[in-house]
Amino acid sequence: MTSIANPDYKYYKILEGTWRDEKGLCEAILNSGAGIEMRYASGRLASSYGVLETMQLMLNQGSGGMMFGTPYTFHDGEELRITLNDRIVYEGDKTIYRVSEAWYGNEELHLEIMDLYDGHKENIVLTRVKEEEVPLAEGEYQCSCGYRGTARRFCPNCGKEIT
Repeated sequence: MTSIANPDYKYYKILEGTWRDEKGLCEAILNSGAGIEMRYASGRLASSYGVLETMQLMLNQGSGGMMFGTPYTFHDGEELRITLNDRIVYEGDKTIYRVSEAWYGNEELHLEIMDLYDGHKENIVLTRVKEEEVPLAEGEYQCSCGYRGTARRFCPNCGKEIT
């Protein structure tokens, strides 16, 4: 049995890490295994997520601008559309917010969050929290696609030849 690499892995690696807004009201931690944990105000969200490359999404939709049967407006600078499997932000067992939209572009993570009590929406911009660079271990390779680990002649994620 052969294993097929996930072609979207490079996008999950781009998003992997801790993201915060400048006010410290929102923090999101995304992992390369398609998991997200988010804190907004007093609420929390834990979900899996999917990624769609915006350019590919535009090509697939054609000129109709439809996504899953509904019109979708592309944002300036949008590179990746993020779809959350569970979009509800909970405070204990009470639902308080819903993530209406999520996208990545220009090194920023954008969230539109709707207050389920009064219906107002907040647009939140998160930036990556800079972490100390961990040096490569003996025999470890880091590719421009985001893969980090052991490799021989080619990157196991994108197939780029290792020189």
